[in-house]
Amino acid sequence: MVVALAAIALAASSPDRAVNPPRAAALRRSLQLRGGGPVQSVASVKTPPEAYRSLAEKGAANAKLDPLKILHQSIMGGCYVGFGGLLSTMVAGNVPGIAASNPGLQKLLFAALFPMNLLLILNTGGQLFTGNAAAVPAALYEGLVTFPLLVQSWLLSFVGNLIGCAGFALAANYCGIVTGGAAELAASTAVKKCGAAFGPTLVKAVLCNWLVCLAVWLSGAANDM
Repeated sequence: MVVALAAIALAASSPDRAVNPPRAAALRRSLQLRGGGPVQSVASVKTPPEAYRSLAEKGAANAKLDPLKILHQSIMGGCYVGFGGLLSTMVAGNVPGIAASNPGLQKLLFAALFPMNLLLILNTGGQLFTGNAAAVPAALYEGLVTFPLLVQSWLLSFVGNLIGCAGFALAANYCGIVTGGAAELAASTAVKKCGAAFGPTLVKAVLCNWLVCLAVWLSGAANDM
């Protein structure tokens, strides 16, 4: 490694490096891996164009699945959203002391725990309508899918997410899990969201799901995920 770094530094500082074939050959030899093979890229993150192409390919793969598979993966995705919502509500809703003295910290707890649902979805192959709203149009723009496939993907993933979320909520309610402070937080959150004006709610939804789409983008940009 020290020899390789020294070779790079020497090549970069030499004014005649472009016209010195023996030195270039020596540099290539010094940069070979221990096994003697060619140097491979070790970057853990794709470039933005590569990440976009990966997103488009992911959208095409999601949209071209059998409709029943799309629905199944979307139902599972909705359940995973429920897992994240339940975890964050149970923890953030049962810290009354923090909520009273430092409500910002309570919100931070909720925000730190809720995204685990996205990790579950991305790592298990589930489908999320929000992610498909970014990935499948990219596939359409690149000519990888047709418009009817986009509509089918959006419709099935939306319905599947709704079924999964509703089913998980019913299961949690049947088991009597959400009680006490968690139940109060869940109820107050629902009332606040449903009672807000349409315009601000729409803008906040766009901003929120912008971040979700960025998370999907970043997962595709990682070479080891």
